[in-house]
Amino acid sequence: MKKMNYTLMGLRGLLALSVVIYHIYISAVIEGYIPEIPKENFLYMINEAGPISVNLFFVISGYLITQSLLNKKSFREFAVNRLLRIYPVFITIHLIIFAVGPVIGYKWMDGIGPGQYVFHFLSNALLLPGMFPLPIAQIVAWSLSYELFFYIIAGLAWLIYRSSKLPGVRKGILYVVVAAAAMIIIYYRRDFSFFAVGVAAYFSQAQIKSHWKPVKAFYFNGVILLAAIYLSYYTLKVPIWAALVLSFLLFIPILMEYGLLSRFLRTSVMRYLGRISFSLYMWHTMVMFPLKIAVPKFAAMIGTNAVSFGIYALLSLALSVLISHLSYHYIEFKFTAYLKSKMEPRSLSRKSQGNVDGSTEST
Repeated sequence: MKKMNYTLMGLRGLLALSVVIYHIYISAVIEGYIPEIPKENFLYMINEAGPISVNLFFVISGYLITQSLLNKKSFREFAVNRLLRIYPVFITIHLIIFAVGPVIGYKWMDGIGPGQYVFHFLSNALLLPGMFPLPIAQIVAWSLSYELFFYIIAGLAWLIYRSSKLPGVRKGILYVVVAAAAMIIIYYRRDFSFFAVGVAAYFSQAQIKSHWKPVKAFYFNGVILLAAIYLSYYTLKVPIWAALVLSFLLFIPILMEYGLLSRFLRTSVMRYLGRISFSLYMWHTMVMFPLKIAVPKFAAMIGTNAVSFGIYALLSLALSVLISHLSYHYIEFKFTAYLKSKMEPRSLSRKSQGNVDGSTEST
Protein backbone atom coordinates (compact mmCIF):
# COMPACT_ATOMS: atom_id res chain seq x y z
CA MET A 1 0.00 0.00 0.00
CA LYS A 2 1.30 3.43 -0.92
CA LYS A 3 2.11 5.89 1.84
CA MET A 4 -0.71 8.38 2.40
CA ASN A 5 0.16 11.94 1.39
CA TYR A 6 -1.25 13.87 4.34
CA THR A 7 -0.03 17.16 2.90
CA LEU A 8 -2.26 16.62 -0.11
CA MET A 9 -5.17 15.76 2.16
CA GLY A 10 -4.59 18.91 4.19
CA LEU A 11 -4.41 21.00 1.02
CA ARG A 12 -7.88 19.81 0.10
CA GLY A 13 -9.07 20.92 3.52
CA LEU A 14 -7.48 24.35 3.13
CA LEU A 15 -9.00 24.83 -0.32
CA ALA A 16 -12.48 23.77 0.83
CA LEU A 17 -12.23 26.11 3.81
CA SER A 18 -11.19 29.00 1.57
CA VAL A 19 -14.22 28.40 -0.67
CA VAL A 20 -16.49 28.53 2.39
CA ILE A 21 -14.89 31.80 3.56
CA TYR A 22 -15.24 33.21 0.05
CA HIS A 23 -18.97 32.45 -0.05
CA ILE A 24 -19.48 33.80 3.46
CA TYR A 25 -17.84 37.06 2.38
CA ILE A 26 -19.76 37.32 -0.92
CA SER A 27 -23.13 36.59 0.67
CA ALA A 28 -22.42 38.96 3.57
CA VAL A 29 -21.75 41.77 1.09
CA ILE A 30 -24.96 40.97 -0.80
CA GLU A 31 -26.97 40.89 2.44
CA GLY A 32 -25.49 44.22 3.50
CA TYR A 33 -23.72 43.01 6.65
CA ILE A 34 -20.38 44.36 5.49
CA PRO A 35 -19.22 46.66 2.67
CA GLU A 36 -17.32 45.22 -0.26
CA ILE A 37 -13.57 45.31 0.21
CA PRO A 38 -11.93 47.82 -2.22
CA LYS A 39 -9.68 46.30 -4.88
CA GLU A 40 -6.67 48.21 -3.62
CA ASN A 41 -7.03 46.59 -0.18
CA PHE A 42 -4.81 43.57 0.51
CA LEU A 43 -7.83 41.65 1.86
CA TYR A 44 -9.49 41.91 -1.56
CA MET A 45 -7.92 38.57 -2.42
CA ILE A 46 -10.75 37.01 -0.35
CA ASN A 47 -12.93 38.01 -3.29
CA GLU A 48 -10.83 35.78 -5.52
CA ALA A 49 -10.17 32.92 -3.07
CA GLY A 50 -13.05 30.74 -4.24
CA PRO A 51 -12.25 30.55 -7.97
CA ILE A 52 -8.51 30.09 -7.34
CA SER A 53 -9.14 27.33 -4.80
CA VAL A 54 -11.37 25.45 -7.24
CA ASN A 55 -8.62 25.66 -9.88
CA LEU A 56 -6.19 24.11 -7.41
CA PHE A 57 -8.79 21.42 -6.71
CA PHE A 58 -8.64 20.67 -10.44
CA VAL A 59 -4.86 20.24 -10.15
CA ILE A 60 -5.33 17.76 -7.30
CA SER A 61 -7.99 15.94 -9.29
CA GLY A 62 -5.77 15.74 -12.38
CA TYR A 63 -3.05 14.11 -10.28
CA LEU A 64 -5.29 11.70 -8.35
CA ILE A 65 -7.53 10.68 -11.23
CA THR A 66 -4.49 9.81 -13.33
CA GLN A 67 -3.18 7.73 -10.43
CA SER A 68 -6.58 6.11 -9.98
CA LEU A 69 -7.00 5.24 -13.65
CA LEU A 70 -3.58 3.63 -13.95
CA ASN A 71 -4.33 1.49 -10.88
CA LYS A 72 -7.71 0.27 -12.13
CA LYS A 73 -8.13 -3.03 -13.95
CA SER A 74 -11.17 -1.95 -15.97
CA PHE A 75 -12.97 1.20 -17.05
CA ARG A 76 -16.09 -0.08 -15.28
CA GLU A 77 -14.20 -0.14 -11.98
CA PHE A 78 -13.04 3.44 -12.56
CA ALA A 79 -16.53 4.63 -13.59
CA VAL A 80 -18.21 2.99 -10.59
CA ASN A 81 -15.62 4.50 -8.27
CA ARG A 82 -16.17 7.98 -9.70
CA LEU A 83 -19.96 7.73 -9.56
CA LEU A 84 -19.89 6.55 -5.96
CA ARG A 85 -17.45 9.31 -5.04
CA ILE A 86 -19.60 12.15 -6.36
CA TYR A 87 -23.24 11.16 -6.67
CA PRO A 88 -24.37 10.09 -3.17
CA VAL A 89 -23.76 13.57 -1.70
CA PHE A 90 -24.65 15.38 -4.92
CA ILE A 91 -27.96 13.57 -5.45
CA THR A 92 -28.97 14.06 -1.81
CA ILE A 93 -28.65 17.83 -2.21
CA HIS A 94 -30.11 17.68 -5.73
CA LEU A 95 -33.30 16.01 -4.50
CA ILE A 96 -33.66 18.46 -1.61
CA ILE A 97 -33.34 21.48 -3.90
CA PHE A 98 -35.78 20.19 -6.51
CA ALA A 99 -38.27 19.16 -3.82
CA VAL A 100 -38.18 22.45 -1.91
CA GLY A 101 -36.98 24.94 -4.53
CA PRO A 102 -40.22 25.38 -6.53
CA VAL A 103 -42.25 25.61 -3.31
CA ILE A 104 -40.20 28.45 -1.80
CA GLY A 105 -39.44 30.11 -5.16
CA TYR A 106 -35.71 29.41 -5.03
CA LYS A 107 -33.96 31.48 -7.72
CA TRP A 108 -35.02 30.47 -11.25
CA MET A 109 -37.31 27.73 -9.93
CA ASP A 110 -40.00 30.25 -9.06
CA GLY A 111 -42.97 29.54 -11.32
CA ILE A 112 -41.35 27.00 -13.66
CA GLY A 113 -43.70 24.64 -15.47
CA PRO A 114 -43.63 20.82 -15.40
CA GLY A 115 -41.69 20.58 -18.67
CA GLN A 116 -39.01 23.01 -17.49
CA TYR A 117 -38.86 21.25 -14.13
CA VAL A 118 -38.16 17.87 -15.72
CA PHE A 119 -35.60 19.34 -18.13
CA HIS A 120 -33.68 21.19 -15.43
CA PHE A 121 -33.95 18.23 -13.05
CA LEU A 122 -32.31 15.95 -15.62
CA SER A 123 -29.74 18.48 -16.91
CA ASN A 124 -28.57 19.17 -13.35
CA ALA A 125 -28.59 15.48 -12.46
CA LEU A 126 -26.32 14.84 -15.45
CA LEU A 127 -23.96 17.65 -14.32
CA LEU A 128 -24.38 19.63 -17.53
CA PRO A 129 -24.67 23.17 -16.07
CA GLY A 130 -21.18 24.57 -15.72
CA MET A 131 -19.71 23.18 -18.88
CA PHE A 132 -22.86 24.29 -20.71
CA PRO A 133 -24.75 27.59 -20.19
CA LEU A 134 -27.73 26.07 -18.37
CA PRO A 135 -29.44 27.14 -15.11
CA ILE A 136 -27.68 25.51 -12.18
CA ALA A 137 -29.43 24.38 -8.99
CA GLN A 138 -26.34 23.82 -6.82
CA ILE A 139 -24.12 26.83 -7.32
CA VAL A 140 -20.94 24.93 -6.47
CA ALA A 141 -21.76 22.00 -8.76
CA TRP A 142 -20.40 23.77 -11.85
CA SER A 143 -16.98 22.37 -10.90
CA LEU A 144 -18.43 18.85 -10.91
CA SER A 145 -19.39 19.44 -14.53
CA TYR A 146 -15.72 20.14 -15.29
CA GLU A 147 -14.76 17.04 -13.29
CA LEU A 148 -17.17 14.87 -15.28
CA PHE A 149 -15.73 15.98 -18.61
CA PHE A 150 -12.20 15.41 -17.34
CA TYR A 151 -13.18 11.88 -16.33
CA ILE A 152 -14.49 11.30 -19.85
CA ILE A 153 -11.35 12.66 -21.52
CA ALA A 154 -9.02 10.79 -19.15
CA GLY A 155 -11.07 7.62 -19.42
CA LEU A 156 -10.99 7.66 -23.21
CA ALA A 157 -7.22 8.17 -23.21
CA TRP A 158 -6.87 5.25 -20.80
CA LEU A 159 -9.05 3.00 -22.97
CA ILE A 160 -6.93 3.80 -26.01
CA TYR A 161 -3.75 3.14 -24.04
CA ARG A 162 -5.00 -0.19 -22.69
CA SER A 163 -6.41 -1.47 -25.98
CA SER A 164 -4.39 -4.36 -27.40
CA LYS A 165 -6.51 -4.68 -30.52
CA LEU A 166 -5.89 -1.23 -31.97
CA PRO A 167 -2.90 -0.91 -34.32
CA GLY A 168 -0.38 1.85 -33.60
CA VAL A 169 -1.62 4.21 -36.32
CA ARG A 170 -5.24 4.06 -35.14
CA LYS A 171 -4.12 4.60 -31.56
CA GLY A 172 -2.21 7.68 -32.66
CA ILE A 173 -5.24 9.05 -34.52
CA LEU A 174 -7.53 8.45 -31.54
CA TYR A 175 -5.04 10.13 -29.21
CA VAL A 176 -5.11 13.17 -31.49
CA VAL A 177 -8.92 13.19 -31.45
CA VAL A 178 -9.04 13.03 -27.65
CA ALA A 179 -6.36 15.73 -27.35
CA ALA A 180 -8.29 17.92 -29.80
CA ALA A 181 -11.45 17.48 -27.74
CA ALA A 182 -9.53 18.54 -24.63
CA MET A 183 -8.13 21.61 -26.41
CA ILE A 184 -11.61 22.64 -27.58
CA ILE A 185 -12.87 22.42 -24.00
CA ILE A 186 -9.88 24.47 -22.78
CA TYR A 187 -10.54 27.07 -25.47
CA TYR A 188 -14.07 27.67 -24.16
CA ARG A 189 -13.36 26.84 -20.50
CA ARG A 190 -9.77 27.85 -19.80
CA ASP A 191 -9.85 26.70 -16.15
CA PHE A 192 -10.12 23.15 -17.52
CA SER A 193 -6.37 23.41 -18.25
CA PHE A 194 -5.57 23.07 -14.54
CA PHE A 195 -6.36 19.36 -14.77
CA ALA A 196 -3.37 19.07 -17.12
CA VAL A 197 -1.10 20.43 -14.37
CA GLY A 198 -2.08 17.57 -12.10
CA VAL A 199 -1.56 15.04 -14.90
CA ALA A 200 1.88 16.52 -15.60
CA ALA A 201 2.73 16.38 -11.89
CA TYR A 202 1.83 12.70 -11.75
CA PHE A 203 3.96 11.70 -14.72
CA SER A 204 6.92 13.83 -13.64
CA GLN A 205 6.90 12.87 -9.95
CA ALA A 206 9.46 10.11 -10.39
CA GLN A 207 11.94 12.58 -11.89
CA ILE A 208 11.11 15.15 -9.23
CA LYS A 209 11.68 12.65 -6.42
CA SER A 210 14.94 11.39 -7.91
CA HIS A 211 16.40 14.91 -7.99
CA TRP A 212 14.76 16.24 -4.82
CA LYS A 213 16.87 17.28 -1.85
CA PRO A 214 15.35 18.80 1.33
CA VAL A 215 17.30 22.06 1.15
CA LYS A 216 16.57 24.50 3.97
CA ALA A 217 16.41 27.36 1.48
CA PHE A 218 13.26 25.75 0.06
CA TYR A 219 11.53 25.51 3.44
CA PHE A 220 9.18 28.44 2.68
CA ASN A 221 8.64 27.62 -1.01
CA GLY A 222 5.14 26.22 -0.52
CA VAL A 223 3.94 29.27 1.39
CA ILE A 224 5.55 31.64 -1.14
CA LEU A 225 4.08 29.83 -4.14
CA LEU A 226 0.61 29.57 -2.64
CA ALA A 227 0.67 33.29 -1.83
CA ALA A 228 1.96 34.05 -5.33
CA ILE A 229 -0.93 32.16 -6.89
CA TYR A 230 -3.54 33.98 -4.81
CA LEU A 231 -1.94 37.39 -5.24
CA SER A 232 -0.65 37.46 -8.79
CA TYR A 233 -3.00 35.38 -10.91
CA TYR A 234 -6.17 37.33 -10.18
CA THR A 235 -4.99 40.53 -8.54
CA LEU A 236 -2.35 41.27 -11.17
CA LYS A 237 -4.13 39.39 -13.96
CA VAL A 238 -1.12 37.37 -15.05
CA PRO A 239 -1.50 35.13 -18.13
CA ILE A 240 -3.06 31.71 -17.66
CA TRP A 241 0.22 29.96 -18.47
CA ALA A 242 1.91 31.70 -15.54
CA ALA A 243 -0.80 30.48 -13.17
CA LEU A 244 -0.34 26.95 -14.52
CA VAL A 245 3.42 27.11 -13.96
CA LEU A 246 2.96 28.43 -10.41
CA SER A 247 0.46 25.65 -9.70
CA PHE A 248 2.90 23.01 -10.92
CA LEU A 249 5.72 24.46 -8.81
CA LEU A 250 3.41 24.52 -5.78
CA PHE A 251 2.75 20.82 -6.22
CA ILE A 252 6.44 19.95 -5.82
CA PRO A 253 6.64 20.68 -2.05
CA ILE A 254 3.15 19.15 -1.73
CA LEU A 255 4.33 15.87 -3.29
CA MET A 256 7.58 15.95 -1.31
CA GLU A 257 5.71 16.87 1.90
CA TYR A 258 8.45 19.33 2.75
CA GLY A 259 8.45 22.82 4.20
CA LEU A 260 6.38 25.06 6.42
CA LEU A 261 3.22 24.74 4.31
CA SER A 262 3.44 20.96 4.46
CA ARG A 263 3.82 21.02 8.24
CA PHE A 264 0.72 23.17 8.52
CA LEU A 265 -1.31 21.03 6.12
CA ARG A 266 -0.37 17.85 8.01
CA THR A 267 -1.87 19.12 11.26
CA SER A 268 -4.83 17.14 12.57
CA VAL A 269 -7.28 20.02 11.92
CA MET A 270 -6.30 20.40 8.26
CA ARG A 271 -6.29 16.63 7.71
CA TYR A 272 -9.77 16.43 9.23
CA LEU A 273 -11.00 19.21 6.93
CA GLY A 274 -9.39 17.32 4.06
CA ARG A 275 -11.36 14.18 4.89
CA ILE A 276 -14.67 16.04 4.89
CA SER A 277 -13.65 18.47 2.13
CA PHE A 278 -16.04 17.16 -0.52
CA SER A 279 -19.05 17.34 1.79
CA LEU A 280 -17.90 20.73 3.08
CA TYR A 281 -17.62 22.02 -0.47
CA MET A 282 -21.04 20.68 -1.44
CA TRP A 283 -23.08 21.47 1.69
CA HIS A 284 -21.91 24.90 2.85
CA THR A 285 -24.11 26.95 0.51
CA MET A 286 -27.11 24.85 1.53
CA VAL A 287 -26.36 25.66 5.16
CA MET A 288 -25.93 29.37 4.41
CA PHE A 289 -29.24 29.71 2.56
CA PRO A 290 -31.58 29.43 5.61
CA LEU A 291 -29.12 31.48 7.69
CA LYS A 292 -29.45 34.34 5.20
CA ILE A 293 -33.18 34.30 5.95
CA ALA A 294 -32.95 33.82 9.73
CA VAL A 295 -30.08 36.12 10.70
CA PRO A 296 -31.66 39.37 9.40
CA LYS A 297 -34.58 38.76 11.77
CA PHE A 298 -32.16 38.69 14.68
CA ALA A 299 -30.28 41.64 13.20
CA ALA A 300 -33.35 43.83 13.68
CA MET A 301 -33.15 43.11 17.40
CA ILE A 302 -29.35 43.34 17.62
CA GLY A 303 -29.20 46.60 15.75
CA THR A 304 -25.65 46.36 14.34
CA ASN A 305 -24.47 44.85 11.08
CA ALA A 306 -21.09 44.00 12.59
CA VAL A 307 -22.61 41.69 15.20
CA SER A 308 -25.01 40.25 12.62
CA PHE A 309 -22.08 39.48 10.32
CA GLY A 310 -20.20 37.80 13.16
CA ILE A 311 -23.19 35.61 14.00
CA TYR A 312 -23.79 34.80 10.34
CA ALA A 313 -20.13 33.95 9.67
CA LEU A 314 -19.67 31.80 12.77
CA LEU A 315 -22.94 29.91 12.30
CA SER A 316 -22.21 29.38 8.60
CA LEU A 317 -18.77 27.93 9.32
CA ALA A 318 -19.74 25.88 12.38
CA LEU A 319 -22.92 24.40 10.92
CA SER A 320 -21.22 23.71 7.59
CA VAL A 321 -18.53 21.69 9.34
CA LEU A 322 -21.14 19.88 11.47
CA ILE A 323 -23.36 18.95 8.51
CA SER A 324 -20.30 17.96 6.48
CA HIS A 325 -19.07 15.75 9.32
CA LEU A 326 -22.40 13.92 9.35
CA SER A 327 -22.50 13.79 5.54
CA TYR A 328 -19.01 12.31 5.42
CA HIS A 329 -19.76 9.56 7.91
CA TYR A 330 -23.29 8.64 6.86
CA ILE A 331 -23.34 9.40 3.12
CA GLU A 332 -19.75 9.41 1.85
CA PHE A 333 -18.61 6.51 4.00
CA LYS A 334 -21.42 4.24 5.24
CA PHE A 335 -23.98 4.67 2.45
CA THR A 336 -21.33 4.67 -0.27
CA ALA A 337 -19.72 1.56 1.20
CA TYR A 338 -23.14 -0.11 1.14
CA LEU A 339 -23.65 0.81 -2.50
CA LYS A 340 -20.16 -0.33 -3.39
CA SER A 341 -20.75 -3.71 -1.76
CA LYS A 342 -23.84 -4.15 -3.93
CA MET A 343 -22.21 -3.04 -7.18
CA GLU A 344 -18.85 -4.78 -6.95
CA PRO A 345 -17.64 -8.29 -6.11
CA ARG A 346 -16.90 -8.64 -2.39
CA SER A 347 -13.14 -9.03 -2.88
CA LEU A 348 -12.94 -5.91 -5.05
CA SER A 349 -15.09 -3.99 -2.58
CA ARG A 350 -12.71 -4.79 0.28
CA LYS A 351 -9.71 -3.90 -1.85
CA SER A 352 -11.10 -0.51 -2.84
CA GLN A 353 -12.49 0.31 0.62
CA GLY A 354 -9.58 2.68 1.23
CA ASN A 355 -10.96 5.00 -1.43
CA VAL A 356 -14.51 5.08 -0.08
CA ASP A 357 -13.70 7.62 2.60
CA GLY A 358 -12.33 10.03 0.03
CA SER A 359 -8.94 10.16 1.72
CA THR A 360 -7.03 9.37 -1.46
CA GLU A 361 -9.18 10.90 -4.15
CA SER A 362 -10.31 14.41 -4.88
CA THR A 363 -13.47 16.25 -5.72
